[in-house]
Amino acid sequence: MKIRQVVAAVALVAGFAACSVYKASPKMNYYHGRNIPEGYISVTRASEQEIEFMVRVEFKERKLYHLILDGNEPVSEGWYQTSFVASQYYTVAMKPNEGKSFVPGKTYRLCIGDANPREVQMYSGNYRCSADFTFVFEAKS
Repeated sequence: MKIRQVVAAVALVAGFAACSVYKASPKMNYYHGRNIPEGYISVTRASEQEIEFMVRVEFKERKLYHLILDGNEPVSEGWYQTSFVASQYYTVAMKPNEGKSFVPGKTYRLCIGDANPREVQMYSGNYRCSADFTFVFEAKS
Protein backbone atom coordinates (compact mmCIF):
# COMPACT_ATOMS: atom_id res chain seq x y z
CA MET A 1 0.00 0.00 0.00
CA LYS A 2 2.79 2.39 0.87
CA ILE A 3 4.57 1.82 -2.47
CA ARG A 4 1.40 2.77 -4.38
CA GLN A 5 1.15 6.03 -2.43
CA VAL A 6 4.81 6.85 -3.16
CA VAL A 7 4.38 6.05 -6.86
CA ALA A 8 1.23 8.16 -7.00
CA ALA A 9 2.97 11.08 -5.27
CA VAL A 10 5.96 10.87 -7.64
CA ALA A 11 3.62 10.77 -10.66
CA LEU A 12 1.71 13.78 -9.34
CA VAL A 13 4.90 15.79 -8.79
CA ALA A 14 6.19 14.81 -12.25
CA GLY A 15 2.89 15.92 -13.79
CA PHE A 16 3.07 19.34 -12.12
CA ALA A 17 6.69 19.73 -13.18
CA ALA A 18 5.83 18.90 -16.78
CA CYS A 19 2.98 21.42 -16.77
CA SER A 20 5.16 24.19 -15.41
CA VAL A 21 7.86 23.54 -18.03
CA TYR A 22 5.39 23.51 -20.95
CA LYS A 23 4.87 26.97 -22.33
CA ALA A 24 2.18 27.59 -24.91
CA SER A 25 3.49 29.18 -28.07
CA PRO A 26 2.60 32.87 -28.23
CA LYS A 27 0.35 34.05 -31.04
CA MET A 28 2.56 35.61 -33.69
CA ASN A 29 2.42 39.31 -34.48
CA TYR A 30 3.66 39.93 -38.03
CA TYR A 31 5.24 43.40 -38.04
CA HIS A 32 5.04 45.30 -41.29
CA GLY A 33 8.27 45.46 -43.20
CA ARG A 34 9.17 48.15 -45.63
CA ASN A 35 6.32 48.99 -47.94
CA ILE A 36 7.24 48.19 -51.49
CA PRO A 37 6.53 50.92 -54.06
CA GLU A 38 3.62 50.23 -56.39
CA GLY A 39 4.58 48.03 -59.33
CA TYR A 40 7.48 46.23 -57.61
CA ILE A 41 5.23 43.37 -56.49
CA SER A 42 2.15 42.42 -58.44
CA VAL A 43 -0.34 39.57 -58.67
CA THR A 44 -0.02 37.93 -62.09
CA ARG A 45 -2.45 35.02 -61.62
CA ALA A 46 -5.00 34.32 -58.90
CA SER A 47 -7.60 31.70 -58.10
CA GLU A 48 -9.01 30.34 -54.85
CA GLN A 49 -6.38 27.57 -55.10
CA GLU A 50 -3.26 29.57 -56.04
CA ILE A 51 -1.87 33.09 -56.27
CA GLU A 52 1.20 33.94 -58.32
CA PHE A 53 3.26 37.06 -57.60
CA MET A 54 5.85 38.79 -59.72
CA VAL A 55 8.47 40.34 -57.43
CA ARG A 56 10.87 42.99 -58.70
CA VAL A 57 12.61 43.53 -55.37
CA GLU A 58 16.20 42.32 -55.23
CA PHE A 59 17.11 40.57 -51.98
CA LYS A 60 20.59 39.49 -50.85
CA GLU A 61 19.26 36.11 -49.76
CA ARG A 62 18.72 33.42 -52.39
CA LYS A 63 15.71 31.97 -50.51
CA LEU A 64 13.21 33.74 -48.27
CA TYR A 65 10.10 32.72 -46.36
CA HIS A 66 6.91 34.01 -48.03
CA LEU A 67 3.58 34.22 -46.19
CA ILE A 68 0.16 35.30 -47.31
CA LEU A 69 -1.53 36.65 -44.20
CA ASP A 70 -5.16 37.25 -43.34
CA GLY A 71 -4.58 39.69 -40.49
CA ASN A 72 -2.07 37.78 -38.35
CA GLU A 73 -3.10 34.33 -39.60
CA PRO A 74 -1.04 32.63 -42.32
CA VAL A 75 -3.20 31.38 -45.18
CA SER A 76 -0.22 30.23 -47.27
CA GLU A 77 3.50 29.98 -46.52
CA GLY A 78 6.81 28.47 -47.53
CA TRP A 79 10.41 28.97 -48.62
CA TYR A 80 10.84 30.31 -52.17
CA GLN A 81 13.80 31.17 -54.39
CA THR A 82 14.42 34.89 -54.84
CA SER A 83 16.80 34.61 -57.77
CA PHE A 84 15.97 36.94 -60.61
CA VAL A 85 15.37 35.61 -64.09
CA ALA A 86 16.74 37.43 -67.12
CA SER A 87 14.01 40.08 -66.98
CA GLN A 88 14.88 41.17 -63.41
CA TYR A 89 12.07 39.63 -61.39
CA TYR A 90 11.17 36.36 -59.73
CA THR A 91 7.81 34.66 -59.47
CA VAL A 92 6.21 32.89 -56.53
CA ALA A 93 3.14 30.66 -56.93
CA MET A 94 1.56 30.03 -53.52
CA LYS A 95 -1.22 27.59 -52.63
CA PRO A 96 -3.32 27.96 -49.47
CA ASN A 97 -2.51 25.79 -46.44
CA GLU A 98 -4.60 22.67 -45.99
CA GLY A 99 -8.22 23.46 -45.22
CA LYS A 100 -7.92 27.11 -46.32
CA SER A 101 -8.66 29.01 -49.52
CA PHE A 102 -8.32 32.53 -50.83
CA VAL A 103 -11.56 34.52 -50.58
CA PRO A 104 -12.51 37.00 -53.33
CA GLY A 105 -12.71 40.60 -52.11
CA LYS A 106 -10.66 39.90 -48.97
CA THR A 107 -7.55 41.95 -48.16
CA TYR A 108 -4.34 39.94 -47.66
CA ARG A 109 -0.69 40.73 -47.05
CA LEU A 110 2.32 39.15 -48.68
CA CYS A 111 4.99 39.11 -45.96
CA ILE A 112 8.53 38.18 -47.01
CA GLY A 113 10.89 37.29 -44.17
CA ASP A 114 14.16 35.51 -43.50
CA ALA A 115 12.94 32.81 -41.09
CA ASN A 116 10.19 30.28 -40.60
CA PRO A 117 7.74 31.79 -38.06
CA ARG A 118 7.73 28.54 -36.03
CA GLU A 119 11.47 28.96 -35.43
CA VAL A 120 10.97 32.57 -34.33
CA GLN A 121 8.05 31.54 -32.13
CA MET A 122 10.43 29.56 -29.88
CA TYR A 123 11.89 32.81 -28.55
CA SER A 124 9.51 35.59 -29.60
CA GLY A 125 5.91 36.31 -30.49
CA ASN A 126 6.98 38.89 -33.08
CA TYR A 127 7.92 38.24 -36.69
CA ARG A 128 9.46 41.01 -38.78
CA CYS A 129 8.55 41.07 -42.44
CA SER A 130 11.46 42.28 -44.57
CA ALA A 131 9.02 43.33 -47.27
CA ASP A 132 5.28 43.82 -47.13
CA PHE A 133 2.68 43.98 -49.89
CA THR A 134 -1.05 44.45 -49.21
CA PHE A 135 -3.55 43.42 -51.86
CA VAL A 136 -7.23 42.65 -52.33
CA PHE A 137 -7.77 39.17 -53.74
CA GLU A 138 -9.61 38.97 -57.04
CA ALA A 139 -9.51 36.07 -59.46
CA LYS A 140 -7.19 36.70 -62.39
CA SER A 141 -5.96 34.32 -65.09
